Amino acid sequence: MRKRSLSGLERTLIAKKAAQARWGKGFDSQEGSWSSVRVNQSNLSHPVFLEELLMEGSLDDWRVLYLEVINRPFGATTLALERVLSSTKIYGVTPLWTGILKTAQGGSSL
Repeated sequence: MRKRSLSGLERTLIAKKAAQARWGKGFDSQEGSWSSVRVNQSNLSHPVFLEELLMEGSLDDWRVLYLEVINRPFGATTLALERVLSSTKIYGVTPLWTGILKTAQGGSSL
């Protein structure tokens, strides 16, 4: 029942944490490695969490981020998202969110 109340990103983070606890920091498989340290809890203003959300989050996770950006276009989350987008090029995602930021902050869209 708890699974239903968690977002896809939260379930992914829990699974990664469990795998890391089981296999240790040296865990390496065909699907990924634990070469970087990820945050333990969701925090929309943490750049590492935002990058993971952009890369692996569900549409529901993106909706939460979108609402935060629209409601606080110059807030901590939006500023952290700007930093992530300027340093990470995720095919299709970077231009989309850059346009969303520009629109939220009163600039022109793409």
